[in-house]
Amino acid sequence: MCNEEMRLWTQLQEASFAIDDLKLYLDTHCEEPAAMALYQQYRLQRQNAMEELALRYSPVTADQVLSPSKWTWTCAPWPWEGEV
Repeated sequence: MCNEEMRLWTQLQEASFAIDDLKLYLDTHCEEPAAMALYQQYRLQRQNAMEELALRYSPVTADQVLSPSKWTWTCAPWPWEGEV
C-alpha cells in the first residue's frame, strides 16, 4: 500500500472514530452548535476520504462500485493484506 493510500485510510479511520464519539455526545446534547459543527466537519472529511479512495484505489463500501461491467468491490487487496 502506498503512502497516499495509507494516508487516506488513516484519515477515514480518524474521521469515523470522531463521528462515532460525537454521535454519543450529541445523543445527550442534541442542540449544541459546536458539536454539530464538528460532526458535520468530520462527516465531510470521511465522505471525501471514502470518495477519493474509491476513485483512486478501490471502493470502501460495496455501494461505491461504479463500473457497469466489473464488480470491483473485492478485486483489490484489503488494507490489512498490504506489506508488513
